[in-house]
Amino acid sequence: MLRQSLIDKGCFNRRTICTIFNGSQLAQDINVKVKSEINKIKIIETNFKPKLVAIAVGSNPASQIYLARKQEAAEFCGINFDKISLDYECKESDLIDLISDINSDDTIDGLIVQLPLPDHMREVVVCNSVLPSKDVDGFTQTNLGKLMQRTDAASLVPCTALAVKKIISSLGSSCTTFGGSAVVIGRSHNVGLPIQVILGADSSKGGLDMTTTLCHRHTPPHELARLLRSADMIVTAAGVPGIIHKNLLKPGCVVVDVGLNRITDTTGKNKVVGDAHKNVREVASVVTPVPGGVGPCTVACLMHNTLIAATHRARSS
Repeated sequence: MLRQSLIDKGCFNRRTICTIFNGSQLAQDINVKVKSEINKIKIIETNFKPKLVAIAVGSNPASQIYLARKQEAAEFCGINFDKISLDYECKESDLIDLISDINSDDTIDGLIVQLPLPDHMREVVVCNSVLPSKDVDGFTQTNLGKLMQRTDAASLVPCTALAVKKIISSLGSSCTTFGGSAVVIGRSHNVGLPIQVILGADSSKGGLDMTTTLCHRHTPPHELARLLRSADMIVTAAGVPGIIHKNLLKPGCVVVDVGLNRITDTTGKNKVVGDAHKNVREVASVVTPVPGGVGPCTVACLMHNTLIAATHRARSS
């Protein structure tokens, strides 16, 4: 009865034309809101100067692109942005010492360590070296633990998971999540698991009230196919190009593609694609494109988290 009720309301029914979600526009809306809020606070607190520091280890080309986008967004929002570059051979202990210095610097509100890290560094150890109040990526055990209790806007939620939530919420009445079914593909502690928590959490705690199933690389293909065909919403963060195909989808479902894969096409050209095959647009009602979907919103959510961290610091000082 619940499923039929959702269909009758037009939330998950087949549509003639699939909506290609404009992530760049939502990102711009988020950034404008952050900028406006910063300017409002500055009227009252003249010394309010949010600052974000990014540490990059090595010269990963993709990481450099991401950092450039983060710097551009920060400058637009009125957030001071500093990037610290370290050699690839830098010792883990030296990186942690640097993080400790930044943790104790009261002029810095947010700190991110750009991933991936070199193989000789332990990601969990490094990420948990960041002071939770400055952990604007939301990767520390403290902030991930808080996510289990609340997913509201006052928390430092992992940026990609927060971006997915904002994308879904922005669909409004065209996609009522209450009581719907969702499948998340990918179980990383930074992306897949937080998304699962947000989708399934009670709305009184900031969640979306969906019945959520988590799949991953070891989910048998026939089982994945069965689950996808009954899902009202699919969020894929598997990092496997084409893992989502139109033949696997329920007509009218929403597909949020978090995958970011670099491939070489048949012409020898390098390009970035998501996890979903383009033919899903023949079946789904809404699809987030790659690039231009979740990515820009993730960067904007980093600005959102930096504002939260700066606001908390200002109130406690």
